[in-house]
Amino acid sequence: ETDNSAAESPIVALIMLVGLPRAGRFLMDHCSPPEGASTSIDPDGYGSAFIGSNLPIDLVANQMKSRPKLLYWFLFQVFIHKPDIYVKFPTTAVPPRPITDLHRMQFSLFVDYADEDGAKNRERDQSLAGLTGTKDTPFMVFLRAVTKVGGVQAENIREKLESCRGGVTDSPAFARELAFVIENFGKGTVEDAREVLQLYIRGAKNLHMAVAFAERSTKYSGVLWDMLVEHCTTPDPTSGAADQNSYLGALFGSLLEAAAHTGSDLGSLVSRIPEGMSIEGLRPKLISAITDYRYKVKIHEHVDNMLMEDKISVSRELSHLSRRGARMVCGDGEAQNTKNSSAELASVSSRDLLKSQRSRFSSVHNSRPFSLSIR
Repeated sequence: ETDNSAAESPIVALIMLVGLPRAGRFLMDHCSPPEGASTSIDPDGYGSAFIGSNLPIDLVANQMKSRPKLLYWFLFQVFIHKPDIYVKFPTTAVPPRPITDLHRMQFSLFVDYADEDGAKNRERDQSLAGLTGTKDTPFMVFLRAVTKVGGVQAENIREKLESCRGGVTDSPAFARELAFVIENFGKGTVEDAREVLQLYIRGAKNLHMAVAFAERSTKYSGVLWDMLVEHCTTPDPTSGAADQNSYLGALFGSLLEAAAHTGSDLGSLVSRIPEGMSIEGLRPKLISAITDYRYKVKIHEHVDNMLMEDKISVSRELSHLSRRGARMVCGDGEAQNTKNSSAELASVSSRDLLKSQRSRFSSVHNSRPFSLSIR
């Protein structure tokens, strides 16, 4: 044990000495951008924020390469607690080269360890709420943040995840992550849309995600809904259900609930229920969906009325401001002269207007010769 500890790097030895919680707090308090990154990005932007910080994250990561799980833990701590130096970059849109190297390294570590039993929920805490509003896995949160800054190319992510899945459609491994990459960075073809829906249905086994994707993908919405209905009405021998009719009824009921939550057309969906299918609790589900829809319509109407009132008040204010005169600041004598001159101009313009009207009427009368017909 003494020989092994002596061969470890100082950072790893510190973690072994004080434990992960204390070492994590210490590293997060003293870690800094990579060497040379602060000057190449913005020295004023990072200089004041990292006074006393003397542990560049790339050097700390290099000391943990002999311990991949520790490196996986450290990079995720940096991702959560130090996003300004790792994924957000408030002063630049192009991350430095050491940061992108760490992104690729962390992506490989996620592929190796994120799909283990219990590893998906191990690092989750309330800090993730600042990065995403959905209940995503840590790997999904990482992909959403990294793909925006170009830390890892989407083509490489897709190739790596597809190789990990091994071409098995029903495999849950990285199904949501692969669907995210294909949906946002694919070619946008109908084949990509079909593949994403299959990943949600058979890989992630989540009808709510599948229905939400079908609603988002307006270009191929009809094709995707046909696939969803077919999935919920076709018997599946691999499901292991003794009564396929009741199993499909429960599955179609779940589809109706998911469609109600996403605001889909329930009327057309109900009309596609196969004859003879028994769906338990269909009537309460439809009543709940219609009630929820009516509440949403009322909320939308109230919000629309409030916006219209605000629009009218703002229009009135702008109209009032447009009729106001421009105020001129000058001396007392100049102000009086300006006032007098403006009054004179107004009177002159009114006199000129009257004169023009009189001259017009006089010219009309003068143009007509006066004649008296005597019979």
